[in-house]
Parts: sequence; C-alpha cells; structure tokens
Amino acid sequence: MPIAAGNPGPLLGRNVEIDLLASLLGGIDTGGSALVLSGEPGIGKSRLLSAAAERARERGLVVLSTTGVQSEAHLPFAGLHRLLRPLRSQAASLPAAQRAVLDAAIMP
Repeated sequence: MPIAAGNPGPLLGRNVEIDLLASLLGGIDTGGSALVLSGEPGIGKSRLLSAAAERARERGLVVLSTTGVQSEAHLPFAGLHRLLRPLRSQAASLPAAQRAVLDAAIMP
C-alpha cells in the first residue's frame, strides 16, 4: 500500500531518539534545552526533526524553522531574520523587553 504524500509513516527502529525528543519536549515548561542532529546524508535526521516538530505542535507549541540560503551568506543574521520575521505580527503581545529584542533582530 503506498504512503500518502506528507505522511511518510512511523519511524521504525528510532525509539531511543524518539524517547529523547519526547523527554526534551516534556521538560519545556521548566527550562530550555538543545539537541544537535548530525550525521551522514540519508540517515533520517530530517525525519527525526519532523517528528520532533510534530510532537511539539501536538503540545500546542509554536514551531519555527528556516533554511540557510547561499546568496544570503554574506548578510549578518539573515537566518535569524528569516526565522523570526513571521512573528512580527505577534510582537505587540510580548512584554516590552522581548518586543524590543525581536524588533532589533528583524528590523529591515
């Protein structure tokens, strides 16, 4: 049976990684953390990242993502700008200090 586009099916054999992602998301209310996914092409890094984003959205979290663009490599903070610009419309609801930081990060 073919898998529908956008639904690649369950991750098989990645229980350790999925448990780690779940653990990191489970502690989000009490503190932050970071996870670095690295490895050879084709080993499933993007799938794990997608699974983490899906689980975060299920928890009601906002998931931001961006990609690097070679033509913007010479522009300082271009990736940060691409990441945060969609939040600009929600800046008014932030406390003043956070709003000032967001404004400084994405000013044209």
